[in-house]
Amino acid sequence: MFTSQLDFISLFIWLYNIGAAFIILFLIVQILLISRKLDTDIIRARLFLNMDILTETWKYISIASASFAVNAITGFLRFNVDKKVYYLWEITEIIFLAAFIAMIYQWYQFVGGLIITKKGK
Repeated sequence: MFTSQLDFISLFIWLYNIGAAFIILFLIVQILLISRKLDTDIIRARLFLNMDILTETWKYISIASASFAVNAITGFLRFNVDKKVYYLWEITEIIFLAAFIAMIYQWYQFVGGLIITKKGK
């Protein structure tokens, strides 16, 4: 079986990446389907009134970007210089995907809240 070739952390990262990919795809498709039903002026107005969404989005983008940069650096060290990085490469993958999922979920809640508010009126 292929699991004998992978250690526990590598297997966990592999399964985590697959799960994260499905979550990301599901949330993005849901956002696209919901946003089709909304007027763009409503989205802009609600976004203007709620600046916390933009602040949180930039926070998640910054965390994801920093972990991506550290991942690139540790990937270079791991494969080219033979430096021990002690799973830092895998940890940065987890941080990147977690921040990205948190950002997408926040937008899913925001856009989903707009459609509920619109139906309630």
